Amino acid sequence: MKFNVRLKTVGLFCIGWSYPTVIGPDIQFAKRIDYDGGSQIYIPASSFKGALRSSASRIAESYGFKSCGEIRPERIKDKHEKNGGVCDVCDLLGYPWSNSPSPLLFSDLLPVDKVEMLTLTRARIDDKSMKAAYGALFSIEYIPPGCEFAGTIEIIDAPKEKVILLLLSLAELRLGRIGRGSGFIDLRIEDADDLNKALKDTIWLNLLNELRGWLWNDIP
Repeated sequence: MKFNVRLKTVGLFCIGWSYPTVIGPDIQFAKRIDYDGGSQIYIPASSFKGALRSSASRIAESYGFKSCGEIRPERIKDKHEKNGGVCDVCDLLGYPWSNSPSPLLFSDLLPVDKVEMLTLTRARIDDKSMKAAYGALFSIEYIPPGCEFAGTIEIIDAPKEKVILLLLSLAELRLGRIGRGSGFIDLRIEDADDLNKALKDTIWLNLLNELRGWLWNDIP
């Protein structure tokens, strides 16, 4: 099964790039480098998957699924050994040192239209004084609300229960935060005929239909 995912920023949004540059903002939006030397902003598949893991961990137990409650790789294996088995969240999204890959394949999310960037200067807050730390100004490259990105998720040989957990996690992600500065996003899925067939005659078809539209309709 394969379907499209469309993500829309609700507030200022930044997925920070891990490569420092000599000029420009201190924290720049993630960019893909083209063969001709140009670049394009994007949301890496790994960043989207990581946010979805956090989302799945938050809601799993409320719907009868098991979660180890860990998102840091070095702790996941120990928690599984302690609990006597792999949790549903890690079984769906994969985990380090596993012999069984995740049944989900994510693409990078690319901007749908041209995006105008903006740079804001922030001040780090001292944890003790709760005031702006001296000499701790830094700049972040953001994109504004209403920007859309598109990508795909492919499900390979996953049981219906894991498909349901995936949809619940996608729905929860629309209520959580992602990226630098903990930005809000909206999300919808498209071209989901295979999902529709898999969930036919179940109550989860209502959730699928809800995910076909935006949650935050007042955002341009």
